[in-house]
Amino acid sequence: MKAGYYSFLLFILIIFSLGCFYHYPFLSDDSLISLRYAQRLIEGKGLTWNDGHPVEGYSNLLWVLLISFLGKLGMDLILAARILGIICSIGTLAVIFSYFETKNIKKQYVFLAVFLLVTTPCFTVWAIGGLEQPLYIFLLTLCLTEVSKIINDKNSGRLYFLGLWLGLLAITRPDGFLFTIITAAFLLFIFRKNKRKFIKIFFIVAVVPALFLLGQLIFRYSFYGELVPNTALVKVKVTLHHILRGGFYILKAFTGTVLLSALGLYGLFHLAYRKKNVFGFYLLLNVAAWTTYVVLIGGDIFPAFRHYYAVLIVLVFAVIFSLNDLQAGLKTKSLRTGFIILLIINPFIQLLIPANEYAIGERWEFRGLKLGNTLKNTFPETTLIAVTAAGCIPYASELPAIDMLGLNDYYTPRHPPENFGTGSLAHELGDARYVLGRNPDIIIYHMGVTPEFNIGEQMKMNPVFKNHYVKVLAKQSGDEHILYFNKYGKNTGIVKRENMLIIPGYLMSNVSNNESTFKNRRLLNHLQREKKYSISFQNPGSEKWEISKSQQRLISVSEISYSKNTITVEIIPEKEIFLETLELHRKYK
Repeated sequence: MKAGYYSFLLFILIIFSLGCFYHYPFLSDDSLISLRYAQRLIEGKGLTWNDGHPVEGYSNLLWVLLISFLGKLGMDLILAARILGIICSIGTLAVIFSYFETKNIKKQYVFLAVFLLVTTPCFTVWAIGGLEQPLYIFLLTLCLTEVSKIINDKNSGRLYFLGLWLGLLAITRPDGFLFTIITAAFLLFIFRKNKRKFIKIFFIVAVVPALFLLGQLIFRYSFYGELVPNTALVKVKVTLHHILRGGFYILKAFTGTVLLSALGLYGLFHLAYRKKNVFGFYLLLNVAAWTTYVVLIGGDIFPAFRHYYAVLIVLVFAVIFSLNDLQAGLKTKSLRTGFIILLIINPFIQLLIPANEYAIGERWEFRGLKLGNTLKNTFPETTLIAVTAAGCIPYASELPAIDMLGLNDYYTPRHPPENFGTGSLAHELGDARYVLGRNPDIIIYHMGVTPEFNIGEQMKMNPVFKNHYVKVLAKQSGDEHILYFNKYGKNTGIVKRENMLIIPGYLMSNVSNNESTFKNRRLLNHLQREKKYSISFQNPGSEKWEISKSQQRLISVSEISYSKNTITVEIIPEKEIFLETLELHRKYK
């Protein structure tokens, strides 16, 4: 690499490192879904999220496999995802520099475009965010350079590499095959009069990536019994509501990356419309196809415009090629000053964009990891949890789980509500009767809040939820979570042993205070002196019960009442205590 390019690459890597440090420790919850699949694959349980009917709740096969490989070598999976993301991001920069170094293009144009890219948080946020975007963009960048070499440099030997990159792109994300369709159709049209090249392009650029995709389809059908991933059933439904959301998402992404986007769109206009540049048409086709796709699926819910990343990398190429073509008009001092100002102000403008700040403020995943680890250490390994955040808590707890929003569940996305396609993207599904029918031990909304989303509204009206589950404010080292515990759950509920009933302390409720604390791998109810705590539960045998003598000395008042097949226990502690269990002994006449 030439000295000028090498020096600037080092400078860019410093800026990149600062950007990663600034956004650290951002980690997407969905990345932890992928890591749960990777962990179970390493453990020999296959690409599954749970035991039982397998579902494809990930949409990044190649990414999961690469992380699994690093995990198999002994690397922590979160660290592996970050390292892989950083390596792919640096690889993207290296590909751009190494390609344009060989071109008759002034290096300042390359420096300008790359600097604008690196100072756009989308680049650094997703380098450490744990999802597949860095790999996806790395492969897309390789594809763009190969097409440029084929068209601009007349090097048809690069077709073989292009077919490989497109194939890997197709199994990185399901929408990766879109670029195969665009690229193959474009090259076939360009070389339509050259029969030999036409056939070669068809087999290498169209058929080879299709074989990659076919291989994944065969695996998907044989292992999951489906032709489309579960993620598509949960997220994709083309409705006017989603189209409007998708259009607004693209508008926000454009304004949020306005310097690079505006300069890139002008570059596309110059190359395709004014100069009739063939490669410019290819870049324009990619931008048009990808933005149309994003609009149709309703945009995205993650910070820093994740789904706009593909557009940004295409615009980098458009900026470089168009500026090089316009170089005769860029010799004035005012224009040079203008570009320097762009370089300086872009990082500061990005700090004002809410979608970027979202990545700074989003740290709830680490609360979920901590809660998941606590649940793992407190309850048996067969404890069934139902969650709306399907990444952090299930990953850290390693407990069997129900994804109430359906991403990793077979039943839910195949039984959508009638208004599916009119709500919040990826948060519309949910069936309270189905979830409660599986009798989860613990129900957790987000990181421990009151019921939310469509599933939460259903739960509030469901008699089983209201009668079987106890709302508990569970505290641990400065944090607190609202958890819903099943009174009849196998691992969290009331246990009957011959002539004894063992009631977990956290099930005892107080009207104004129902606070429990995780302590020494137990969940203890913090009972206040002279306050009444009660629980009602089914008593089908109509047995009579009394509080064990060993615990009566801690209680100033106790009362056990019976109504049909229901028993109600009320206690008033004599002093402040941390209650692990309340024991009832059968009372004989």
